[in-house]
Amino acid sequence: MAATDETKATKNGPGTISDALTAFEAQAQKLPAGPAADPNVAVAYALGWAVGDALTCAKYQVFEHLVKVPEFDAPADQWELLVNQIISRCGRLNDHLESTHADFDLSAQLETAATLRLGSSSGDVKTAVSAKSATAMELHTGILTVLWSVASPLAKSYQLGHDMEQMCATPVAGQSTTVSASVKGHSAEVHRLLTALASKLPANAAHATDNSLRLWSASLSAGGEETPGDLLRQGRRWHDVLAGEVSGKDGLRLTDYVAAADSVAGKLWQTARQVAVRFKVWLIVAVLVAAAGIVLIVIGTKGTIGAGITAVLATFGLTWKGIGDFFGRAAANAEDQLWDAEIDWAIAYRFTILRNPPADSQLKPRSDTPAIDQPTKEHLRRYKQWKKNWPDVLTS
Repeated sequence: MAATDETKATKNGPGTISDALTAFEAQAQKLPAGPAADPNVAVAYALGWAVGDALTCAKYQVFEHLVKVPEFDAPADQWELLVNQIISRCGRLNDHLESTHADFDLSAQLETAATLRLGSSSGDVKTAVSAKSATAMELHTGILTVLWSVASPLAKSYQLGHDMEQMCATPVAGQSTTVSASVKGHSAEVHRLLTALASKLPANAAHATDNSLRLWSASLSAGGEETPGDLLRQGRRWHDVLAGEVSGKDGLRLTDYVAAADSVAGKLWQTARQVAVRFKVWLIVAVLVAAAGIVLIVIGTKGTIGAGITAVLATFGLTWKGIGDFFGRAAANAEDQLWDAEIDWAIAYRFTILRNPPADSQLKPRSDTPAIDQPTKEHLRRYKQWKKNWPDVLTS
């Protein structure tokens, strides 16, 4: 009988400190999983970029903005590879739409894409590609019409790819468009689409790219100077991450994770101080009550009074397990969001290419330049520090 009572008391009592550690670990591991990325959205993005490349080729009769493949560096070969990419990605989306029994598909657009081939006709390649301008535009509008009719996320992603290609390639192809004007003209719409597709694109891709674009916009606004080639190289990095060809985390190092963890800890501590100031009276009362309860748990108060107190504490959840649950939930709920945000910025620092960012003195408010919000200034300063510490972040 005595053994049974003792077992019952232990079960209903405060437990031990190991219970707190076990409970903390269990709760901290319950990080909510975000929505799964849709691979078809990444395909739509890559298709939009490829069609944008075709439109740029046809409009300006240039091929410098296309990715160079050593064995196929002639303009005619580059164009044929681009058409193959368009047909392949359009075909994948068409298969997806047919598998979902959508009301419309891309079969007609696949036929249009096939007519973009130059064939065996000889002559000037630039003239031949220029003659495909109307066909490329017909393909572009046709794809948009179908995707907007049946799947808005695919349409938005396609539009995002097209707009980002135009932003990054036009300064190279069209001599009248500056880097600053191109980024300024497209950044608002690109930001809107990245935000709308954040949960559909590959993990960390949308927010990290948006952060990188913020760095570019702030740098150019403050007087930083970048060449069209730099913007194009940056665009290809954005493309690779958003199209799912490269994971955003691939370029991170151990020191990046350590820096992110340190930043999260700092933000949690800053938040705790703000809460403490706002609710200091109640916090003092809660701390005193909790401290008294924890002391009683630690010393393992015996006797009738001690047993009664520990029973009351256990009733209100003030046990080692309860303490672990509380702080574990706090860690899971707060650190999860902060951690993702810090990782997104770490990725942005790693794959952002700014050859000539503004000096710190240029980041001060001036009457002749638009104001840059303070958080973005701090991120730009931090990026410059990373560039100084690890110059290889500039590799293309």
